[in-house]
Amino acid sequence: MQSNVIPVFFATDDAYAPLLAVSIRSLLDNADKNYFYRIHILTSSMSASNRKRILSLASENSRITFDDPGRRLERIAGSISLRDYYSAATYYRIFIADMFPNYDKAVYIDSDTVVTGDISEMFSTDIGDSLVGAIHDNVMFIDVFGRYVEKVVDIPRERYFNAGILLMNLSLFRKEEIELKFIELLEKRKFPVAQDQDYLNILCRDRVYYFPYEWNLVPVPELSGREPKIIHFKMALRPWHYDGIEYGKYFWKYAEKTDFYRDILEIKSSRTELDRLKDEQIGKNLIALAISEMEALDREESPQDGCFSDPICAF
Repeated sequence: MQSNVIPVFFATDDAYAPLLAVSIRSLLDNADKNYFYRIHILTSSMSASNRKRILSLASENSRITFDDPGRRLERIAGSISLRDYYSAATYYRIFIADMFPNYDKAVYIDSDTVVTGDISEMFSTDIGDSLVGAIHDNVMFIDVFGRYVEKVVDIPRERYFNAGILLMNLSLFRKEEIELKFIELLEKRKFPVAQDQDYLNILCRDRVYYFPYEWNLVPVPELSGREPKIIHFKMALRPWHYDGIEYGKYFWKYAEKTDFYRDILEIKSSRTELDRLKDEQIGKNLIALAISEMEALDREESPQDGCFSDPICAF
């Protein structure tokens, strides 16, 4: 691989195609032009028309391709947990290292983001022998989720990272067989609260380089006023659904530069009070699920195979 090539991965489906376009447009507009960006879209279900509109975003120093991890997903389809707005695409990032043996490292970015900084700055960061470079998850500001990750996932809340933006050490992923370990762990334990993110936190435990919040900045009061490098509009904090979202101006700035702008305006204008209530209920359900998982662990009467408190003991 050429030294000036930066691989960037997204995982998505048709539903997130408009948001993916905004993220790619912002990334390329703010990226150092001295690098070439190989943008890979991991998807098994995107229409030909949406693919064409996504491909139109490519610039002179970038190339966009679509890659289907469907066969790898088939191996675990019966074991994965999905809820609310999640799709199977959330698990695709775990397959990147083995699918692309020509890359030693890569950046992974969720589609519900806007990249306002230079992604080559993240990519060029030396993370040593860490498996990933990531950002502490702001959800840990909410005590119930902090207690959940400490009790159920067995990760200190101050070290639990969000998997939406990652610098992945792919050579180490392959060397340490992370994909295989994930599949083995998936067969032993189910983590329905944060899906693949919980698994990644376990598999990368104590092997994480922590970037500052600016690289995965969620518009919550605790992080207000910072200068963003990547804005992550997750959960209900979505400017394409609601007015008044901090940093929303950045989303609309780049949305206007895509062929999906009218689609995004239609998404926003079609929102109803029922949709808002559903968003509220999703948040309540997530809290209830975290509590349920903690209570289920409390009900366990004895260790299983000596692994009661350590779900990764086999590794």
